[in-house]
This record gives sequence, C-alpha cells and structure tokens, in this order.
Amino acid sequence: MGLEENILDSRQEEYLAWLCTAPSERQPASKEAYAASLGVNVTTLRRWEKKEVFRKAWQARVDEVQGSPERSQRLLDTLYAKALEGDIKAAQLYLQATNRMAPPTLNVKTDKATAELSDGELDDLIAAMAQRERETRTHLKAM
Repeated sequence: MGLEENILDSRQEEYLAWLCTAPSERQPASKEAYAASLGVNVTTLRRWEKKEVFRKAWQARVDEVQGSPERSQRLLDTLYAKALEGDIKAAQLYLQATNRMAPPTLNVKTDKATAELSDGELDDLIAAMAQRERETRTHLKAM
C-alpha cells in the first residue's frame, strides 16, 4: 500500500467533517448535493467511505464525539429538565445515569436448575418479578 493510500486528502477530510456533523446541521443537506458541491459523483464519496484509512478516521471521530463530556452533560441536562416536567422515565434514567438509583436487582436462589422448575414454580418467579417492577414504578410515580 502506497503512502498516498494511508493519507486523506483535503477533500476527503472535509467530507469526513461533513459526515460527523449532525444531519440537521449539514450544509448542503444531502450526500448527493455535497458530492455536486465538490464536483464529484456520489459514488466517489461511497468509494472514499470504503477505504480503510477513511473508515478508521471516521470511527475515531465518531468515538470522540460520542464520548465527549460536553455531549454527555447536554444529554443529562435534557433528561433532568424532562424529569422536572414530570416524565417518569426521564427521571429514572437520570437517577440511574448519575448513580442515584441503581436498577432493581432480583436474586433468585433455588437448588434446582431452571429447566427442572415446574410450570407453577416458574410462574411464581415471574409473578414475583412483575410485582417488584410494579412497586418500583409506583415508587417512581410518587417522586
């Protein structure tokens, strides 16, 4: 593999930046329009996307964006605002994400393997789990 195959040119770098921009903020808005703005066919963009060096750079940028503290904080702020508006699921997710509320854990102890349980015993276990879930939801609604 030649050195030029391991490096993105300026047009590929610009395209990569465009791909990593939120779709609602992309200018131009479509891949076809972007290709036209570069004076290339959309198949050229797809060919770039398939290059290993491009894919690695793309993945690295996506990982960087997804893992950014600013992005996580904005998401938590949005969950918090929704929770204050009465959204129970948002409240639960916010509390779990901030380690203020661990998801309920159900420990089942039995001397039998699952396959050895009778239908009645299995029904009892399922009912116990359902009851615990209802209690958790009732507790969240009371918050």
